[in-house]
This record gives sequence, C-alpha cells and structure tokens, in this order.
Amino acid sequence: MTSEEIASFVSRYNEAYGRHDAVALTADYASDCVVESPMFGKIIGRAAIVKAQIAFFAAFPDATLLHEDYFSTGDRLLYATTVWGTDAGGFLGHPPTGRQVRLFLVRLITFSERQIVHERRVYDLNGALLQLATDVGVAADTAARYRSLLERARQEHELQVAAEIQRALLPEGQLEREGFELAVSSRPCRAIGGDFLDYFDLPAGAFGFVLGDVAGKGPPAALLAARLQGMVASYADSVVTPAATVSRVNRELVRRSVDSRFATLLYGVLASDGRLTYCNAGHNPPFIVGRRLETGGLIIGAFKSITFTEETVQLDPGDVLVVFSDGVTEALSADACEFGEERLLACVDAHRGASAAVVLDSLIDAVQKFSIGAEQSDDLTALVLRYRT
Repeated sequence: MTSEEIASFVSRYNEAYGRHDAVALTADYASDCVVESPMFGKIIGRAAIVKAQIAFFAAFPDATLLHEDYFSTGDRLLYATTVWGTDAGGFLGHPPTGRQVRLFLVRLITFSERQIVHERRVYDLNGALLQLATDVGVAADTAARYRSLLERARQEHELQVAAEIQRALLPEGQLEREGFELAVSSRPCRAIGGDFLDYFDLPAGAFGFVLGDVAGKGPPAALLAARLQGMVASYADSVVTPAATVSRVNRELVRRSVDSRFATLLYGVLASDGRLTYCNAGHNPPFIVGRRLETGGLIIGAFKSITFTEETVQLDPGDVLVVFSDGVTEALSADACEFGEERLLACVDAHRGASAAVVLDSLIDAVQKFSIGAEQSDDLTALVLRYRT
C-alpha cells in the first residue's frame, strides 16, 4: 500500500464513520477477514463485522471520532483514534446509562491486495466501563463484569485454538490409491468434538484406518480423542493385527484410570489384495453395503482383562464400506425422529456407483437436510471406502 492509498483509506473510513454507515465502513475489508478485539472477541467475515459495528452504533448513536493519527509501513497500518459517544442504547448487553464515554482505540491493520485481511484492536475497555459507572458500588460491579467478560473471551479464544488444533489433526478429506479410494469427514456439534478418525500406510502395502467416539463432549472428550488417535497410529506399525492393536490401546487407557471416559472405535486394515481385517470395539457396526461388521468386543477404557477379536472379509470390486459415528444415525429431525440405519443405507445405495467423495457428501447432506429445524446434538463423523480393481 502506498502512502496515498493509506491516506485515501483513512479518509473513506472517517467519512463513513461520520455517517454511521456500517456497510461503507467495512467496504475495504476482505470477505474472509479476521478482526480481534476485547469487546466482540474474534470476528470472521465482513458480514459479521458489519453486524458488530451496527451493534456499537446502536449502543452509542452519537459516536464520533474526535481525532486520529496513523503510521504505515508496507501493508501494515497503525491507526490510533479517540471515540466519543453517549451510552443511549446499552453497552455489551447492559441497560443504557446515558453517560458519555471517551475510548482510546488503537487498530493494527494488515492489508493484502488493498483489502484488510486482519485487524487487531486494542483499547481500554476497563476505563470505558468505569466511565459508565454512576457510583463506587456500581464501579466495583462494573469492574467485576469486565473481568467476567475478559474471562469469557479468554475461554472462547482457547476453544477456538483447540478447534483449530483438532481440525489440523484430521487427515486429508480424500485419498486415492491403487485399488481403492477414500473420503472422510468430521463435523463437531460444538467448537470441539469427541469423535476422531485417521488413516495411514502400513508395512507390506497395507492400509489402516480408525474411526472412534469418546463418551461425553467438550474439551475432556476432545483431549482423549486426540490421545486415542495418536495411540492407534503409533501402535499400528508395531502390532501385527487390529485386535492386538485395540487390546493395547485398551490397556493403556485403563492404566491411566481416566474416570468415566470410555470410547468406541472401529480399526481396520486393508491388504493390497482386498482382504479387510477389522476389530470393532463397541462401535456402531459399519456396513459393507448389505453386511454389518460387528466382530470385535466391548468399549475400550472400561475393563482391563477383556479380549478383542477380529474378522477378515474379502472385498469385491465396487464394494463400498461406510464407517460412521452415532451422530449420523442418531441425528434427530424437527419432530424428534432418528435418521437411522435404513436412511443411511438407502442414501449410500442410491449413490453406489459414484465416487467415495460423492457418497460421503451425499450422506452428510442427507443428514443435515433431515435435521433442519433441530439442533445438532452430536458430532457427525463418517468414512467411505470404495474398493476397485
């Protein structure tokens, strides 16, 4: 950005602010931009920024930029200003106080191709809240509310970071190899979920995959899911069979004595000649369309001295394997009906001649359409493997 372009941006911004035109105010933001501030947290996308700005103007209908100064270098801009306004609409969900507030604001802006792609806002929110207080008691209460807001913002930020890490742990959504193709998807019902999946190459041309579901939701379930995903991947190379791998994962989980934290999983190994050997540890039985894969044992993490078994089946060209978490079949409609296995099989059968990716997308789309009007109550995770010659 040249100095003339920066000056033009500042002029446009100030003019739009004077008109309280939230749309014009955000015209220079990229459609997928990110704005971080202690007032509204992390905002992603121009539309969300417009909404936040409208909320601010509603709280302070006479908001005015008193003065400003800025410094730029390359595609970075440091823009400092003081905002003045009267709390006539209620600030951060509190009743309006009618008090006047001056707020010093520093914006650290990053441009790319002349659009804002990232912005971090720094200001004295504590001072603004204290200005809204009418006496010492209210000031103390306001300060306490401020600390509560900061704590909530911190927790939300930590959840966002955890969600980003969990997404990074997921394998690529599609894979094609000689003899088969694979598609996977995992969509948590909250910021982070307790489902996990992974796939990896094994010795002698074999291919391993795992899909599991940890009991519970939220951060504890997500932490255990990440741990179990790592266990299976690390043991797969050194342990000969799926049943032995699952047995070792179970022993390690029981040894750590994680209270009330159990999991189900399906671990399978596909040989280069189409032989599929699997162990189902209490998980929803997957389907090779027309057949349920139930051999295995109980859930992992509950009992130390249990035996897991395995089964080997021969895949034929055109066979489609579908592995899924219970969030798929137990997804509810607006009238509280479950999606169920019959709808799953009908959806897969209707797209049986398509690629694994198309089958998977069609299944997830069918579940989401079925659930319109109902809240997603569990993670949606599925794996589709199509065997071919």
